[in-house]
Amino acid sequence: MPQDRWEREAAELGAVVEGPGLVRLALSTPTLPPATTTNHYLVGCNPLVLVDPSAPAARDQLRLLQALQAASELGAVPTALFLTHHHNDHAGAAAQLGRATGLPIWAHPTTTQLLAGKVVVDRAVLDGEVVARNADGAPWLTVFTPGHAPGHLALHQPESGQVVAGDLVAGVGTILVDPSDGDMGLYLQSLARLEALNPTSLAPAHGPVQRDAVALLQHYQQHRRAREAKILAALTATAQPPADLLPVAYHDVSRLAWPLALRSSLSHLLHLQQQGLARSVGAGWVRA
Repeated sequence: MPQDRWEREAAELGAVVEGPGLVRLALSTPTLPPATTTNHYLVGCNPLVLVDPSAPAARDQLRLLQALQAASELGAVPTALFLTHHHNDHAGAAAQLGRATGLPIWAHPTTTQLLAGKVVVDRAVLDGEVVARNADGAPWLTVFTPGHAPGHLALHQPESGQVVAGDLVAGVGTILVDPSDGDMGLYLQSLARLEALNPTSLAPAHGPVQRDAVALLQHYQQHRRAREAKILAALTATAQPPADLLPVAYHDVSRLAWPLALRSSLSHLLHLQQQGLARSVGAGWVRA
């Protein structure tokens, strides 16, 4: 694929070439504020996959079709729509774009189950599989990274060190680990696993690509563990509902964000319980 022509074509579509085999197109989706868009990534060349088709508007669907067509005309081989996980701001337009392009949808088996009745996944993708290759043959490998969602997959290009991180990190806002389908312990393990890959950049689902990748992953882990320590310190021998812990554990967070903080605190409490440091008593929590 001629790189200079591809960069011009991408710019005309409002997309950005972020690195070898990586183009980012931010499109409006029904996501959590302060984010307003989800990054759609064209990854690789032959084969090429489109990551997280989720933009519902007809004009954005057209831009995605134009991007795939432009890549194809320059020698790329669009092969599949790839889902990092099942949340609507990542998979909400997959069925629609799949019908429009004829491309199959690929996702982790757990994501397949969670999307049952909404999206038909054509291929189950496991950890360590090659799903795309750059023009020079360099592979993009899947990395199983549960925690934010149980079937979450990232993509890693070992030669360049690039990682398409999905919702493991954010370039704008923060990452919610909701107890309804998230797991704080697994999330921390997934951050550590990405750090061990020594990535050079992290391409998040929301916001700009992050270049100081290792430092960011370390910061995320330190921040979560510090927050968890505050929650543990707020627990006593008397059962308290999680909402009563917020003034102590989330004193540095705007009260406008406390509804989300409450969900996150529940995930931390469950993680503390897994470690034998806290336990639930009725509707409250105590230090174990």
